[in-house]
Amino acid sequence: MQQATSLPQSIIDWLKISGFVFYFCGFWLFAPPVIVCGSLYLLYVRLWACVPFVSAYLAWYYYSRDWPEKGCMPWKWFRRNAHFVRWGGEYFDYEIVKTEDVSADKNYLVGSHPHGMICLSLMLSYAARPSFGDLYKGMRGYCVTLAGQFQWPLRRELLMWMGLLENVAKFCDFSHCAGVGSASKKNFDYLFGQKNTGQTVIVVVGGLNESMMTCPGKYRLKLRDRKGFIRMAMSKGADLVPLYHFGENELFKPVTGICPKRMRNMQAHIMNKIGFCIPFFVGKSLFGLPWGGLVPIRNKIATVIGSRIHVEKNENPTEEQVDLLHAAYCEKLNDLFDTHKGNYGIGPEERLILY
Repeated sequence: MQQATSLPQSIIDWLKISGFVFYFCGFWLFAPPVIVCGSLYLLYVRLWACVPFVSAYLAWYYYSRDWPEKGCMPWKWFRRNAHFVRWGGEYFDYEIVKTEDVSADKNYLVGSHPHGMICLSLMLSYAARPSFGDLYKGMRGYCVTLAGQFQWPLRRELLMWMGLLENVAKFCDFSHCAGVGSASKKNFDYLFGQKNTGQTVIVVVGGLNESMMTCPGKYRLKLRDRKGFIRMAMSKGADLVPLYHFGENELFKPVTGICPKRMRNMQAHIMNKIGFCIPFFVGKSLFGLPWGGLVPIRNKIATVIGSRIHVEKNENPTEEQVDLLHAAYCEKLNDLFDTHKGNYGIGPEERLILY
């Protein structure tokens, strides 16, 4: 019997990244504003058939308004069957690397670096194999993101199904179900206030400010003046763990236009006025067009989790104590980068630049 001819690997890779881009652009970027604008337009033209659907969603939104700060509604089936995200991980040969075993008898606050343009590595980690849960048994993982992410329909549901909280996103499928949520003090109090230890909260320290600094071949982090996570770790007695995503900065190129300085000034102005600004970036075209598109540039991505820094509980630390622990954290992060950069094509002369 003649065997069926398998598809060339290049076609399989194209299909995988097409599915991932469809999920990311369709459901994540474009669907939420389209739903909002479309609903408003239908109500404006008095298409009354849409009223029950809009009313039902508003009732659901009100009912679940506090969930991003209280563990969300992680859905194991959704994460287990997140094929689009898994295809993205396979396309980028994504892996998670553990450098040290940690005990579940402590709580941990993990600093994630760099933010990159869209924080793609954290998204891929949800469907990674092995996952965080495979590497760290007995841990409950959380990741935090901006509260504004939970104001958009569909996007908030996707985040909560994955397990993200308002800047306290319950994260990944450690050994227990967790999620994504809001990054408020209330969320940290809730997460670190659980009876069981092993609570692990991942914070993208650089935030959107760091995304404005993202550029391929540059390793710049917004960290020198970021000390809030240090104070939080000290107040909760949670050990600090640095984490670095190798390859995150290589996924897109920043769009600077013909006058890069004016573009940066405009972005800084928008950031100062409304608190955030989406970075302008370009990747590859899905169909090979010369002017690029929204497909991330293919390269190896790896999340390397460093060794922990022991933190004694201190609810009222002095500035000197905070500065000392912050310096120790920066040193540990630099060591992590220098130790592993050679494994991912980064030259020995390259260093992290902290701003």
